Amino acid sequence: MSVMDVRFEDSRLFERAAASFAIGGAAGGVAGSLAMAATGSALAILLLLRPEKACLGRWAAAAGCCAAVAICWQLAPLAGSPAACGAMLGLLLTIVRRDVAAERGAAPLSPFAVALAAGLSACAVVTGAATLPHLSAALATIGPTWVAGALCGGALGLWTALAAAPLHVRLGGDAIEERFAALRLSLAPELRALAERAVIARRNASRAVPEGAGAEVRAPIDSLTAAALDLAARAAEVSRASAPEAEEHLRQRVSDLAQRAESSGDGPAKQSYLRAADALSSQLEHLQRVRRVRERALARLHEEVANLERAGFALTLLDAPGSAAELQLLHERLRDGATVLEETGEIAAPAIRARLE
Repeated sequence: MSVMDVRFEDSRLFERAAASFAIGGAAGGVAGSLAMAATGSALAILLLLRPEKACLGRWAAAAGCCAAVAICWQLAPLAGSPAACGAMLGLLLTIVRRDVAAERGAAPLSPFAVALAAGLSACAVVTGAATLPHLSAALATIGPTWVAGALCGGALGLWTALAAAPLHVRLGGDAIEERFAALRLSLAPELRALAERAVIARRNASRAVPEGAGAEVRAPIDSLTAAALDLAARAAEVSRASAPEAEEHLRQRVSDLAQRAESSGDGPAKQSYLRAADALSSQLEHLQRVRRVRERALARLHEEVANLERAGFALTLLDAPGSAAELQLLHERLRDGATVLEETGEIAAPAIRARLE
């Protein structure tokens, strides 16, 4: 029985977006209108999250659409205005999440998650429009009106951002983690330990990648880890084909046939014994070549695991604001490591080379 893996990704972005929506909603709510609170939440994303230049146009267009819908809600309210405003805010958060995920090399969002986030955000704003005016009126009896408006506007922004949580939920396991889980039981203890170290190093390195590093650092790390797992599988395969017992058994058979050929007095029988011994000697040479391939694969696996661990350690020492040169150097090292692994033709199976293309 398989268990569905559920992960909450990029919690830091989720927290920052929720804080931005709450702060912007509070600022807009000072005007005493939930529509203005929604406008403030949309504009706060641009001011507080500071998008990259490549994303600025999309974020600004989405925030402008949110503000336009909110202003229509304010000037000509209709029954569906709160839902439309909430759906637009949910789509704004979708664009933010999608762009940040693309920068970091993550998988794209599913249409279901996008639709669910927009629907839940619409429900959040509809609920807020039905309840928060009453809360604001109650708070206004014990304090300034603008404070009541700010609190209710902040609550609306926070509710809307929390409703977009499906954008950060990922169903299904990580491909590399699933590969390791499927592989680990078939590996010998030494290979299993190396494969586990590679996966752990990848986890640590992924957590340590600074914001803005994007896929150029994550992709080589993932490629090296996937290639290391394929290399471990290849080493396990050749290990089974080059068991010491098989080599010793062949050597014993070659010796036995040579003795029979020497002691045989019949010419044709002697030639048959010698041909059989020669065939077994070829098998023995093949096993010895396979054993060398296994040794090289094991040595390469040790090297790649060490490179992954070094990458994780290097990333923890980087200071995000001034790390462009260090990130570029690390990216080149990881890419060179992947190229070297790809060029190891005798060791690398086709699956390994395909991982690195």
